[in-house]
Amino acid sequence: MAQAILRRRISFTQHSTAEMAVASEILQKLQRDINCLEDDDRSTRKRAIEKISSETVGRRDQLNQDELQDLFKAIIKPLLKRFSDPVEKCRQLSIKLTSSFLSKVKNYGDILPYLIPCVRSRLATPEIVEPSEEIRLQLMKLLLNLCNWCSSNDLAVYLDDYVAIIQRCIVDPFPDAKKESCNCIIAYANLIPSEKFQLQSESLIKPLTVSLAHQHSKVRIVCLKAIGVTLQKGSISPLNDILPSLAQRMLDHSPSVRSTLTEILANWMMNLMDRYSYFHKILPLLLTSQTDELPEIVELGKKLYDKVGEQYEKENEEELKDQLDYENPTLSSASRPRLGCRVLVQRNFSKILPALLRDAADWTVISRIKSTALLHVLLIHAEDHVTQHIGSLLPGLYKACQDDEKVVADQSESCATVVGKHVHPDIFVKLVLNAIKSASGGGGATATASSLGSCLRVFAAMLKECDTEKLSSHLQTICSTLCHRDICMTELMPCQIQLLHIVKAIIKNAGINCKPYCKDLFKILIYILALQSNEGLHNQIEETLSELASCYETNDRLHLYKLFMRDLLTELKGDHGIWVSSSPERYVFECLLRSSGPVVGQMLDIAIPILISNLNPEKDPELRLKFFTLFSNLLVNANMTLNSEGTFIMYIEGVIADAIISNCVWKAGRAAAAMRTAAMSCLWALLQSGLATYEQLSDLLDEILTKVKSCIDDDNQSTRLISCKVLHKLLQICETKLDADALHNLYPDLLKRLDDNNNEIRVVVGKTWITYFSSFPSPYNQSLYSAHLKAIYNGLLIHLDDPYPKIQEIVLEILKCGGKLHPSLLKEQVEQVHHKHRVRTYCDELINYLQGLMNDDS
Repeated sequence: MAQAILRRRISFTQHSTAEMAVASEILQKLQRDINCLEDDDRSTRKRAIEKISSETVGRRDQLNQDELQDLFKAIIKPLLKRFSDPVEKCRQLSIKLTSSFLSKVKNYGDILPYLIPCVRSRLATPEIVEPSEEIRLQLMKLLLNLCNWCSSNDLAVYLDDYVAIIQRCIVDPFPDAKKESCNCIIAYANLIPSEKFQLQSESLIKPLTVSLAHQHSKVRIVCLKAIGVTLQKGSISPLNDILPSLAQRMLDHSPSVRSTLTEILANWMMNLMDRYSYFHKILPLLLTSQTDELPEIVELGKKLYDKVGEQYEKENEEELKDQLDYENPTLSSASRPRLGCRVLVQRNFSKILPALLRDAADWTVISRIKSTALLHVLLIHAEDHVTQHIGSLLPGLYKACQDDEKVVADQSESCATVVGKHVHPDIFVKLVLNAIKSASGGGGATATASSLGSCLRVFAAMLKECDTEKLSSHLQTICSTLCHRDICMTELMPCQIQLLHIVKAIIKNAGINCKPYCKDLFKILIYILALQSNEGLHNQIEETLSELASCYETNDRLHLYKLFMRDLLTELKGDHGIWVSSSPERYVFECLLRSSGPVVGQMLDIAIPILISNLNPEKDPELRLKFFTLFSNLLVNANMTLNSEGTFIMYIEGVIADAIISNCVWKAGRAAAAMRTAAMSCLWALLQSGLATYEQLSDLLDEILTKVKSCIDDDNQSTRLISCKVLHKLLQICETKLDADALHNLYPDLLKRLDDNNNEIRVVVGKTWITYFSSFPSPYNQSLYSAHLKAIYNGLLIHLDDPYPKIQEIVLEILKCGGKLHPSLLKEQVEQVHHKHRVRTYCDELINYLQGLMNDDS
């Protein structure tokens, strides 16, 4: 063996001697070129570098490592001087040649003491010494390659130099130089021992943070990776300072940046040395990935966090053993986060929630959107652990639900749904109901759409998935509270919508078990129906009423009116004497009468007195106008509303006397005129319905005719028109039961209306005249009343020559009808005016007609 060792030593010595000889020979050949590196001529220096390269690293017959090592040692100093050559090409070639040597040699101990300071002098100065971006990039690549070529021991001693260089180059204006600097950090941190890297790692965080906002996404990505390695291999204390910048990158417009950050955060959660102390800081950022707009990043975030939770379970296996073995079967599902993920959130929730609620009220929209989305994810993981934080959480949800940004409000509603699913109703019902009372004005405040609406919205969301059995004991309290007039009588649309959602949630949750509270729910729905002004909401309420009726095994919502309408009307009757047009109770009363269909016929004993009372002439004109409109609409289809039970006829006399006639008295002003029009319209609807008979009207007939005659001469055109129709209908109802004096009192006003400036009124009066002549009793004393007939005939004959042809035709029919009373008198009157008429055709026709009547009589 000794002989073998001796032979190897002799062989090695001979081999080394041979290599040294080769290197010496090459150095002798290149000595002039080495000297030329200092020449003043730029071309000479350039050719010298190229010559040295071709005779060393660029030889066809390649030299071995030892030969190159000897050559590199000999030329390193003059070569490094060319790093600061005034000619860019020379600097580029010298750096390239140096890199080539470094890639081929194996011993760097004699090289690095010269190389590293030289590079530092070019890159780590306060002002940029190396003007060329490409040269700076080339030098950074050289430093990066050193991390791959050299050992940890070789480079660890140059920590200060590396950090100084990287600090300066991270903020280099050249993007590629920034990227190489970050890659250099990653490589160097992974190469040297962590205990050494920690000494200087903190100084790298500030320039890295600055570069996080660079416009190029690739720069931001590699910068994030560098931060990830720096904090993991070095000191973690800068994490607090860099969190705001990392949070901004979670909102980065580049998906690659967001996914990269997600991977880094998950890695920290699993591999940071002191990670348990920083879970509450890293966790919100990692879970934010589950709120990303891209499904791919959401899936990535869930997958990585699942791994984090799995590792946490293993690390705390003894502590979590019971929970792992006895999972709640009612909550178990494929979408439920694993136990480790949930426990991580639950143990850090108290530290995360306050800041998150502050961000949910931030002035920037994107912060509010992301905060409420993150809160939803946290609540899913926290489950019933959120109970102990309900006092601070609910006010935050109320405020977020009234956000102007729809996305924020919707996400907050989703948060409330999760809370309602996991928190016991014993805890949240009382808290939310108190908030609703306070927001409605019950707590001394004034109700607003935002405050009351947001409280109701949160409550509606919490009831959606609340446990049915647990909620049942609170239904009475909920329903009775919501029935309070300050809440259910709100005219604010957002509040009405949320009240409807609450009722829907109760019906869906309790089903047939809500039967004991149907009256309260019906009352709430009616109040919403009465005060809303949206057609879409109206349809939803009708559907909900049908759903509520299903508690009684029927879909007919009229069944609910039969059960509860009388009680509601009785409640309303209590203060009906002080209603004004804007009173919510007035709207509710009107809604009940309009929407109850035939059921209203069963409630006349309560409804009619309220109607009559509010049609008192002393009441507000606008209020009376509303009630006249309601009454008229109900009378249009009276047999399916007021008279559905056939009992309305008992109230007709009182309605006419106390409600209609009393409002026909002439008073000055437009309001009084409008009231007379409304009263006449209501009387017309009543007479048109066919419910009123002569026997019912007989006692009031004189008073009615007096008021109708007054209104026929009203200044308001609509009043005159309707009054003519009313008189026409009255004459039809009375048939021939009116005495002659009553009829004679009417014709002066009818003649006057033939001179009306509105042709529509004149046409209606013409029809009334025909009915008028049909109403004369038989027999009629012609000789006794000839003066009246003569006045009637003379007045009508004027309009037989009317400029309006239609009036001429109508008057001709009137005279033919009226001529039957006294043909000879009318014939005489026609002959007297015949020559005065412009169009005598009608006179001739009338004379012939009357002559025929006279011939028949004879």
